[in-house]
Amino acid sequence: MNPEFKRNLWLVITPQRLLVTPTLLGLVFVSIALFNMDGFASNLHGLARLLFVFIAWFWGLRCANASIIDEMRDKTWDQQRMSALQPWTMTWGKLFGATAFVWYAGLICLAVAAVCGWLEQGPVALLNLVSLAATGILLHAASIALNLHTSQMEARISQRGGVGWFGLLVLFLLMTTGVRLLSTASLNWWGMSIATSDFSLSSSLLFAGCAVFAAWRTMCNALQVRTLPWAWPLFAVVLAVYFAGFAGGADSPYVFLTTALVVAVAMTYLALITEPTGLLVWQRLKRRQESGDWRGWLEKLPLWPTTLVLAFIFAALASANSMGWSDMPMLNPLFGLAPLGLALMLLRDICVFLFFTLASDAKRAFGAALFYLIVIDMVLPFLAQVAGLSYLRHLLLPVDLVNPWNSVFIMAIHAGIAFGLLWWRLGNAMDRQDAGL
Repeated sequence: MNPEFKRNLWLVITPQRLLVTPTLLGLVFVSIALFNMDGFASNLHGLARLLFVFIAWFWGLRCANASIIDEMRDKTWDQQRMSALQPWTMTWGKLFGATAFVWYAGLICLAVAAVCGWLEQGPVALLNLVSLAATGILLHAASIALNLHTSQMEARISQRGGVGWFGLLVLFLLMTTGVRLLSTASLNWWGMSIATSDFSLSSSLLFAGCAVFAAWRTMCNALQVRTLPWAWPLFAVVLAVYFAGFAGGADSPYVFLTTALVVAVAMTYLALITEPTGLLVWQRLKRRQESGDWRGWLEKLPLWPTTLVLAFIFAALASANSMGWSDMPMLNPLFGLAPLGLALMLLRDICVFLFFTLASDAKRAFGAALFYLIVIDMVLPFLAQVAGLSYLRHLLLPVDLVNPWNSVFIMAIHAGIAFGLLWWRLGNAMDRQDAGL
């Protein structure tokens, strides 16, 4: 048996829990059934589903979050990293071992919901239950992946409870989205009319698989197993295809390309603020480059450059595709070059962020970078507009509907200045490190 899975079973499974849990759940279900014998199947079906969501989603998310955070907090994570366990063995051992009791109680609720749902709705009820179970796996795996990923940047995250709060936010979004989807019998996705139950099941299985894969990849990084950074941009493409279907991607390639651009930009920002970006990262890349080890260079490359390149590819394709798009001629120039301007703004913001992280005192790099970006993008343009200095406002925030090429040109200047400052800061940091300062 998987030793990590076995260890977690010894921690969470006890004879008392095995006996008390089905007894308590059985008493609850029997009480509800006796309370209203006429509609007992419908009542039990709804109650069992609600209990499963509370047990498997909320409680299970807490257990999955603790499977990594408790190890880091108790100073036992380094011992596990030095063991002979492979990444996949460690991943599924924690994923299903730390949540074993949660699934034990949750499967009892699913069994009751399956029987009562079959009596009430037929096979459709079983599909909904599979979707609920897949969503639980999605939340657990995503929690493990996020905690492993963010722990590389900031070890104090483990002392603050990890990123379980982010899982709760995702859980809230999933529940609200599920309520909206279930309110309609079918939905339109990529021009196809798909039953809501089928789409919900497919979506939950897809993202549950992505979350488990992400947990395995981050476990590989944590155990120092060499991997190439192809999964992050591939996931960006998957998300782009998924969301573009709702935005009418079947009607125009431009819709898909701009959706993909927004996804790539968002994922670049997310990776940038959750990955180590200090001088040590650049030194590792420099050593691999000087030795000609390009595979090792790719293995040490952070995730954000992969989606940055993807953002520029989608921006170029969207701008090229829009040149012949004349459905809305009044907005055609804006839509035509807006993707390229957004990509250049992303590059500028990345350079500003890295400029602060490479400073000699970079403890508050994120806050400082965010402050200056807000001042540059919002405060100064607003003050210039209020003061009637439209030309200065255009230089600070280049948005020109009449001649959008001017906007792209000015944003390119912004990105060039930011890149020049970053290059200067990086050179100084390298020199200080070589001098031993």
